[in-house]
Amino acid sequence: MYTLSADFGTSSVKTAVIDEHRTILKASRRSYQYRILEENQVELSMETVEAAFYETVRELKEFLPYVSLISFDTFAPSLVMMEKDGKPLYPIVTHLDRRSREYTKKIIDIFGKDKYRNITGTLPYAGGVTLTSLLWFFHYRPELTKKIYKIGHLSTYLFKRLTGQWAMDEVNASITGMYDTVHNSGWSQEICEKSGVPMSILPPVKEAGNTFELVLPEMAEKLGVGRNTMVNLGTQDVASALAGAGADKKGQILCISGSSEMIAILTDKPVTNDKYYLRNSGIKGLWQVFSITTGGFAIDWFREQFYTDMSKEEFYSSFLPDLLEKRFDAGGVTFHPYLTGDRQSLKRKRGSFGGLSLDTKRDHMLCALVVGIQSQAMQTLRLCGDIIPNKQKMTATGNLAENEAYINIKSRLFGGAAIEVIDNCPLIGNVRRML
Repeated sequence: MYTLSADFGTSSVKTAVIDEHRTILKASRRSYQYRILEENQVELSMETVEAAFYETVRELKEFLPYVSLISFDTFAPSLVMMEKDGKPLYPIVTHLDRRSREYTKKIIDIFGKDKYRNITGTLPYAGGVTLTSLLWFFHYRPELTKKIYKIGHLSTYLFKRLTGQWAMDEVNASITGMYDTVHNSGWSQEICEKSGVPMSILPPVKEAGNTFELVLPEMAEKLGVGRNTMVNLGTQDVASALAGAGADKKGQILCISGSSEMIAILTDKPVTNDKYYLRNSGIKGLWQVFSITTGGFAIDWFREQFYTDMSKEEFYSSFLPDLLEKRFDAGGVTFHPYLTGDRQSLKRKRGSFGGLSLDTKRDHMLCALVVGIQSQAMQTLRLCGDIIPNKQKMTATGNLAENEAYINIKSRLFGGAAIEVIDNCPLIGNVRRML
């Protein structure tokens, strides 16, 4: 049995055909660019995402007749507002979007910090939950929101597109800010009613690993797969990555080093904290403690500003590994990694360098940036000390994790932790989480 597995990230989609032994037979990748319309408004065109996906699938055409299952994961939050037929009313509102900051305070004023957090598992950070974005649209775009039949994340849209059925898995639901994550008991009627969100627009919540529907005939033809192909309900990328890394026990740690720097720690105790997100994990009886800051996006931003004298390929293939391995020195410079804000804070933060002098070189600043983007994960590890039996062992995946020198720096900053790198965790996890 072959599975067509797709991993939809913020900046690219990677698709692969995987056999019954969880071996990747062939993979394809396409990048896409999000749009910054105004300050703090960051969107992604659905047409762009779908076109990139179809291109990756076409490159796997020799295996498609043997595919019997489609499974996928997506980044989140990724608000999609849809009509009855599933057509998007607006582009995807990404987790980088901060237009809805004013609604963070309004939600806290309604519920209080502790009550809201102890239901949803998090505070209503803009870019961290779907609710703030939805309320922004209710207020500023009422002509659009009155047309909403269902809302969801990118995963909801894709499942509807592929099967004609509405659904959202428990992990994505726990990221909306409208779900009772702490008790895993479904949509919170109290939060929806007091926030002014009609519960009728929320999709049914189902278990991703146990939800399968037949692909629509027209989508089977478009993708080049058989009409008897089944589609598994998609989940969040971190949940799939955890499955792909084989993490299924409390205390296990996964670092995802890609466009963002993320850390997920499995726990059997739904303890909340202002400084991290508590989310469903997709594993019965376990939650994920999660935090995030900018990662590869920050490095690429710095490259574009300060290393214009070398190509992107040269920077990543030779210069950066050599700097990290042989000449790593921040020269007293520090970096606060808030180029896209802080998704674990109610304060409006911005990125900044400190400790600059006339002796500071661009290499010092780049080294400081690499240290700075680890700070959120290091804080989360400290906060979760009681639930981690062995902080000296963790798993890592993502594009930056493929750089051995980068992982060695991360290990040093994490107190000498042994970090096992596993490639393509989300793609493999899309298969593994169904077993």
